[in-house]
Amino acid sequence: MVILGIDPGLAHTGWGIVETRGSLCRARAYGCVTTTASQPLAERLGAIFSQLSDVIERFGPTQLAIEKVFFGENVRSAMATAQARGVAIVAGAQAGLEVGEYTPMQIKQAIVGTGSADKRQVIYMVRNVLALDHDPRPDHCADALACAVYHANLVRTRAITRDHASAQMFDQELAQDAADRAAAREVTAAATAAHRGTSPHGQNPATRLRQSRRSTA
Repeated sequence: MVILGIDPGLAHTGWGIVETRGSLCRARAYGCVTTTASQPLAERLGAIFSQLSDVIERFGPTQLAIEKVFFGENVRSAMATAQARGVAIVAGAQAGLEVGEYTPMQIKQAIVGTGSADKRQVIYMVRNVLALDHDPRPDHCADALACAVYHANLVRTRAITRDHASAQMFDQELAQDAADRAAAREVTAAATAAHRGTSPHGQNPATRLRQSRRSTA
């Protein structure tokens, strides 16, 4: 499975490509789309869309993992991030990618072990999880890779849970089928015995009565 992780931002949109094989997760590439405040908004959003579309075409991911916008005190900054995020989702949607959206706290909690982890901790853990020989820079790339890793782990966990549930259901169906067959055999045996006028032990009741009378005479 190939996943494109995105840390959206109008000035810096980090992206990272992660490939999974079973429980193994490795980075294939990462980068950052950079725009400046001197550029018109339409041009900045167009650059994000164009470069992310190129990344999707080059690496062929099937999944898109992207951070949700955190609306803190700086509403203006959050709105700019939301615009960049929308453009990134459209780029993924046009390519038919399945989209997973996660909060920064969810990602940090899963990758580092605490939702209040700082960027240095995220970079360290991403480097170790992906077996990189260097720190992914800038930190927007590390955040994007962390988002992709979180998505990969979530998909894998869901698949294991689903397979386990399917196996349990299959076992239950087998047990029920065996019980149904046993019940059907009992009904068939009883019906056959009644039809022949014999007891379950195979002896005619009238014969048993005559034998009983002779033994008491």
